[in-house]
Amino acid sequence: MDPFDNVNPSAARMSYVEPQQEEIEADFELRLREHRPIVPAPASAGAESNRTATDGIRRARLIPKDERCAATSFVIARARLTATLTCANIAELRREIELAAQRSAQWSRETGPSADEVDSSRVYDDVVASSYAELQRFQNHASHCKPHVLDGHSAIAHLRSMAALRYGVAPWNIWGSQRLDLARAAAEHMRGDTSSSPFVSLSEEASQLLLSPDDDNEYGAKAIAENANELHTYTVPRVTTWTAEEVVSILEDGTESDEPDLAWVSDTPTQEREVLFLGGNLGDYRTASRSNPYRNSAKS
Repeated sequence: MDPFDNVNPSAARMSYVEPQQEEIEADFELRLREHRPIVPAPASAGAESNRTATDGIRRARLIPKDERCAATSFVIARARLTATLTCANIAELRREIELAAQRSAQWSRETGPSADEVDSSRVYDDVVASSYAELQRFQNHASHCKPHVLDGHSAIAHLRSMAALRYGVAPWNIWGSQRLDLARAAAEHMRGDTSSSPFVSLSEEASQLLLSPDDDNEYGAKAIAENANELHTYTVPRVTTWTAEEVVSILEDGTESDEPDLAWVSDTPTQEREVLFLGGNLGDYRTASRSNPYRNSAKS
């Protein structure tokens, strides 16, 4: 059996993954568009078109200058929302930052000089550092970055489903059981049963998998690191990731039946630093790839 395929298959625990109705996603997209900055076409000198002089701009002009939002603060907020609410990849993040910076540049003409000038590159670097994680994954080929179930369900689709559930049933705390089911699926994945998992495994530092103590396990981290053809790097929004520490914190609120999973994940070798991505579109976040420099040629 290929170590990159299913191992130790078991019964699925997927009660939490019912895709939400199309109306929910349509409503989400509508709300997102309502808040997306729109850069108006340049107006002729001295002219003020109805398109530019919106009600919002007129209200903004009434705000005292010392109380106005600094342009950089506005752009940073937009960038962080892009990462957390849309699960944008870094190319999309950069475009959103530029759009927000262009929008804030209009303020000097529409509402008077803004408090500062936006350094788009610095905003990008800061938001990537705080809201994204750079992770690595050993693969046999570029397409090998899909979960075994729900491979067409993107990271943002999962987040929308969870958000809709929290919004609709929060008074009864049903989201708590859904979250626990996800943690159980993540724990089974970390134990090696990926056949029913919506997650994909990555590592904070791929070379550390070579230090894994599972020398005799043909499907373990060390074997994967030594046999994979390629090493890929992904820069993903942190809201899409599940770490061992997060899984443990959720399972601690579970039942006695969760204790074996809790013990296993708690004892996961720290050097492996496994991180799980929830979604079927990990390929959208690929930022680098190369031949596996740690491949054991003797095993080829």
